[in-house]
Amino acid sequence: MVTIHDVADAAGVSISTVSRVMNQSPSVSKKTQKRVLEVIRKLGYVPNAAASKAAHKHNKYIGVLFPDISNQVFGRILQGINSVLAPLGYNIIICETNGELDKEIHFLNILKEKQVEGYIMASVTIPQDHLMWIHKNRRPLVYVCQDLPKFDLKVPASSVNMDNKQAICDMVHFLYHMGHHDIAFIGGPLSDPSAGKCRYDGYMKGMKECRLQIRQDIISFQEAFGIHDGYQGMHEIYEHAMLLPTSVLCACDNMAVGAIDFMYDNSIQVPRQVSVTGVDDSSLAACIRPSLTTIRHATNDSGVKAAQLLLEYIANPDFAGTAFKTPYQLLRRQSVRQLMDGSK
Repeated sequence: MVTIHDVADAAGVSISTVSRVMNQSPSVSKKTQKRVLEVIRKLGYVPNAAASKAAHKHNKYIGVLFPDISNQVFGRILQGINSVLAPLGYNIIICETNGELDKEIHFLNILKEKQVEGYIMASVTIPQDHLMWIHKNRRPLVYVCQDLPKFDLKVPASSVNMDNKQAICDMVHFLYHMGHHDIAFIGGPLSDPSAGKCRYDGYMKGMKECRLQIRQDIISFQEAFGIHDGYQGMHEIYEHAMLLPTSVLCACDNMAVGAIDFMYDNSIQVPRQVSVTGVDDSSLAACIRPSLTTIRHATNDSGVKAAQLLLEYIANPDFAGTAFKTPYQLLRRQSVRQLMDGSK
């Protein structure tokens, strides 16, 4: 069994530093935090209390509920989850929910009957139906890629997610410093509090901080986050815009691919005429041409952290839970053009 001493030795830090990293202390530098988290992931370390309790279980199951199991983002998260739970003898039961509330509640109940010890879940929204179910059934749950909403009753739940608002704000600043002033936005449904509303809020925040004009004719919201939705969003902007934007910030990579597809069909050159950015760093992002400038997040480490938080709950029912913010990285590729002096 890997101990905290093993992690400290491998990372070249003290045991107290490892403890501070796992407790998200701001006193640890980002460089040290990254090194320690990488060692934790590689060694598959979990806190002793959780590991000890897990070791004495016979039938150990964890439910994982994702809206789309073909999505590479969830694949990366699942690898991280498995790297922590598999060495402890846990069996992972994976359910595909399509982001539908009825299916999510159905699978939660089915998994409860199978006596799973906890859940890790990605959900389009987190309605009160979820939180009431968790409160009633007292099954620990960790959300990934979504933020916990405020809820009056105490629930054994945590979240692992990037700061979507700040990440998109950073992308606006990046485009601005590349000379872009007319920045369009193609977003998903605002009913999705994380990938929908927070990313739109980040766009608005960035535009205001850069003192750029917010043009409603180059903002489009779609019902989902697919390639077709990005195509439709770019079509709407093309039809309604009084002046074509110099860049389009899309709420995810799939939408960005759809936007690029529309522009190809209409002889608009990317990035010479219009630059495009996405979010996720999906497998498509590096493969398409031009390769897509995007934001990488939800890596293996996100799954590792989600599994570790779940084990904390299993070991200690009084664990208070947390909203853990994962790091993200802006990746500049071919789809963004540098404009000289802000001109087209």
